[in-house]
Amino acid sequence: MIVVRFATFRYAPVFIMALCWLLGAPASALGQTAAEIAACENARSTAAMRECEIGRLQRAEAGMNAAYRNLSAKLDQPGRAKLHAAQEAWLKFRDAEAEYKADFARGGTLAPLIAASAQADLTDARRKDLEQATEERK
Repeated sequence: MIVVRFATFRYAPVFIMALCWLLGAPASALGQTAAEIAACENARSTAAMRECEIGRLQRAEAGMNAAYRNLSAKLDQPGRAKLHAAQEAWLKFRDAEAEYKADFARGGTLAPLIAASAQADLTDARRKDLEQATEERK
């Protein structure tokens, strides 16, 4: 019985952290419509929060892809090949890291939410790295 209680409380910090992050994220930085912002701010179920994180991931990927294209345009062919190889390796890392973080809630409804959140965070960080590299090439 104690193990069941411990397992229940074990996921509470992750859930609270995810909820606080979602509610505390600046709407303008997320690129959401007013309706999407309201829906995410009022998300009460894990499924609804997961959908919000998936949307954030999609926006982060769009930003990262734009930054990748901008940087690639400034490189010569050998540089583009190296950037491509680095990006492919980074995508594998991102997915593996998200799986690792989500394993904390293995088998639970929070696992996909944690994975999407981790992917979105990592993707946004990668976008910033690519933008910085583009700035350094000017």
